[in-house]
Amino acid sequence: MDARRIVVHGLRIRVLEEDGGGRGDPIVLIHALGGWAENWRAVMAPLAATGRRVIALDLPGFGESERPKRVRYFGPDEAFYPAFVLAAMEALGIERAHVAGNSMGGAVAFMTAVTAPPRVSSLVLVAPGGLGRDVAFFLRACALPGFGLLARLPHGRDAAHGVLRSGFHDPTRITPELYDEAIRYGEPSFPEFVRALAAGVGIRGVRRSVRDAWISRAPQYGGPALIVWGREDRVLPVAHLDELRDVLARAEVHVIERCGHIAMAERPEEFLRVTLPFLARAEQAVAA
Repeated sequence: MDARRIVVHGLRIRVLEEDGGGRGDPIVLIHALGGWAENWRAVMAPLAATGRRVIALDLPGFGESERPKRVRYFGPDEAFYPAFVLAAMEALGIERAHVAGNSMGGAVAFMTAVTAPPRVSSLVLVAPGGLGRDVAFFLRACALPGFGLLARLPHGRDAAHGVLRSGFHDPTRITPELYDEAIRYGEPSFPEFVRALAAGVGIRGVRRSVRDAWISRAPQYGGPALIVWGREDRVLPVAHLDELRDVLARAEVHVIERCGHIAMAERPEEFLRVTLPFLARAEQAVAA
């Protein structure tokens, strides 16, 4: 897995890449709010082994990517995140790709697909945020006015590890590398976490004006979609699937048992078991 820097919208952005030879469409992987590119580490090499180029991005302000200035994260007009993903694809020389996202990264993947459908070969959403209204109380609390000031204070090792554990049903599946990265990346990115969160979430949940605007655009993407969710997700409940079936009526759905919010890290084997055939079917449908 190679790490390098690209420049997108004037920001220095870190990407991780596994080059599988380029026989299939590339795969672009987008982490969750407060996450980092290595959240996809467990599945990158197996995805690349199918002959595809696999790229995981550090979103601006997370991991080792430069923080943006004042932007409209979710728009809905002139939204920063989908424009960023499309510009990153341009910088990487990618015309069309499978786009996968976890949590907020799932919302970003969805926004990218409905913004530029011809650029998206298929859509893989892992417990996507923003498409259902309910979110965990601790996330709604972080969006309260004034919390941004608290976000600048040091929170320490235990807090960073606690946030990481909240994304897992079985914390014994958290690797030492993820624990180390939670300190290296998760803790410094907390101010950006709060800033981006407050743009899309209020005390009552996902902001209705933002959610409704994007859901109204769902028919613009008619390509293949897969939704993967952990049964024991404590961050975004699996009950959100009821709403998503209305948004993406033709999407394939797979629920992973004994799994939390970061399915590709906690249960990578089962994630790959459903995702690899889905990607193959998506490309075969285009070829036909």
